[in-house]
Amino acid sequence: MSERNIEMVEQTPEVREEHKLTNKELNSCFWRFTLFPMCSINYERFQTLTYFTAMKKVIKKLYPNKEDQIDAAKRHMAFYNTTPQWMGINLGISCAQEEAIANMADGPEKDELKESVNTMKASLMGPLAGIGDSIDATLTAIFGALCAGFAVAGSPIGAILMVILMNVYYVGICYYGYFYSYRNGIKIIRDMNKSNILDRVMEAASILGMTALGALVPSWVGFNLTTNIAIGDYVLNIQQELDNIIPGLAPLVLTLILALLYKKNVSSLKLVVVIFILALIFALLGFAA
Repeated sequence: MSERNIEMVEQTPEVREEHKLTNKELNSCFWRFTLFPMCSINYERFQTLTYFTAMKKVIKKLYPNKEDQIDAAKRHMAFYNTTPQWMGINLGISCAQEEAIANMADGPEKDELKESVNTMKASLMGPLAGIGDSIDATLTAIFGALCAGFAVAGSPIGAILMVILMNVYYVGICYYGYFYSYRNGIKIIRDMNKSNILDRVMEAASILGMTALGALVPSWVGFNLTTNIAIGDYVLNIQQELDNIIPGLAPLVLTLILALLYKKNVSSLKLVVVIFILALIFALLGFAA
C-alpha cells in the first residue's frame, strides 16, 4: 500500500455503530414493569429493583461492552419510588436517554447526559406520585361505587366489572405513558414545564376527588335523625327539614367532624369506638337510625 493510501486510511473518520432499541427490548421493558411493579419492593430502595429489572434488556442491547453495562446498571440502581402505573413515563425517558448515550462519542456532553439520567428520575418521581395517587384514589372510588351497586344486589358483574375497569386504567396508563415518553424523550419535560400540565392535572384530580367524595358521603354514611318534635298541632320532622336545607346534611356534618378529629391526630381506632358508642346511645334514645 502506498504512503498516500495509508494517509487516506488514517484520515478516514471512525464509523460508529448505531445502537437502536427494537420492539423486542421496548416490549420487554414495558411488560416487566407492568406485570411486576411491586414484586421486589423493600424499605431500602422501594421500586429500584423493579426499575433496574425492566431496564435490563435495554442496557444489554445498547451496551455490548461489559464495563458500559455495569456503568448503566449503576445508574438504574439509584433509589426510586412512585405510583406503579406512572413509572412508565420515567422508564420511557430513561430508554431514550440511554439510547442517546450509547450513540454519543466520549466527552463532556456524554458525561452530562449520564448524570441527567438519575436527575430526571428523581425530579419526576415525586410529581408523578402526587398525580398518580390522586387519580388512582379518585378512579378507584368511582369504579368501586359503580360496581358496588351490582355487588350489593348479589350480581357477580360487580366484581368482574371492577377487575376490567381497573386493569383497563392500569395497563392504559402504563402503555401510553411509557411509549409516549420514549418517542418524545426529553421533549416531554420541556412541554410539561412550558404548559404547566403537572399543576393543572393535579388541580383537576383534586377537584374530581373532592366531587366524588362528596357524592359518596350521603350514599355510604348512614346517619338519619328520626326524632320528631311536636309544636302544638305541628310535628317537626328534623330529618326532612335538614334534607330541605341540604340533602344529606347530617351525614356530611358527621363526616366533617370525624375528619377534623382525625386531623387532630385522633386515631382511626378511637374514632371507630366513638362512632360505636354514639350509635348505641342514639339508638337507645331513639334519636337516630
